[in-house]
Parts: sequence; structure tokens; C-alpha cells
Amino acid sequence: MNLHAQSLSVDEFSEFGEVIEHHGNERRHQFAMVADDGVQQAYWVTKVTSAITFPFEIDQLEYHPHTDQAFFPLSGQRMLVVVCPSLEDGAPDLKKAKAFVSAPGQGVLYRQNVWHAGMSVLELPSQFVVTMAVGADLQNDVFRKLAEPLTVDFAGCV
Repeated sequence: MNLHAQSLSVDEFSEFGEVIEHHGNERRHQFAMVADDGVQQAYWVTKVTSAITFPFEIDQLEYHPHTDQAFFPLSGQRMLVVVCPSLEDGAPDLKKAKAFVSAPGQGVLYRQNVWHAGMSVLELPSQFVVTMAVGADLQNDVFRKLAEPLTVDFAGCV
């Protein structure tokens, strides 16, 4: 399946989560993370050591059944954001998959149970603060290998 990535925007991404950046006229732009009871918020810094080029293939998606997950870029790099809703049986609905490329400094918050690709960046250096809730006795991450990879292209300035 082929996807064409578009620029990440608040409106286009709202079905899947939130774009983490300041918007509006107020001094603060607040956002909230949602998690199930019995989990604890965790934070870490992730370093991505290789950048992608287009077209780019994605062979696996993931979701988090007990929490939202947020990525805050520390290095100003752009990232590829690939998301899709679930079918009634919980599998990813690849026919409704969307791909976005963030602007420098934009982060994302994936809503609980939203299928998404792992972190991929267009430039290095690349570091993120990541946060999500985790439970010691819970399956915090669910991964699914795709029968056919998603191929993503992007016509923007790469």
C-alpha cells in the first residue's frame, strides 16, 4: 500500500492525537495525556541514530493499550508520523492510514490504542523526550508485523 505524507497539522491529525506545539493566542497551550488506572507515568530520552529517505517502507505498526504516548523533539528535526485507526477486531485499518511530516519543533501525542509506526526522522542529530504510562504487569506495547509494507513518499522539501 502506498501513502503520500502531508505536512503535520492540528486539524488533519486530531483523529489520532494532538500536535504538540504552541498554537492560539494564549501564553500557554495545554494538553492532557490519558492513561488507565494502575499505571505509572514514565519519561525517557530516545536517540535515533539513522535518518530516513523517501520512499520509505514500514513493515510494522504498534499501539499502547493503556496510555497515550508523546514525543517531544529535542534537536529540532522533522519526523515521519504514520497512523491509522483500528478495525472492529482491533487490527490496524490500513485503508485509512495517514502519513505526515512534522515541521521542526513539532511533537506528537498518539492517543491510546492508535496504531502508529515507530519513530523515524528526516535529519540528525535526533533526540526525543518520550512519555507514556507503564504498568509492571501489563502489556505496554503491542506490535503487529504487516503482511505487506506501507510505502510512504513525500513531495515536500526533503
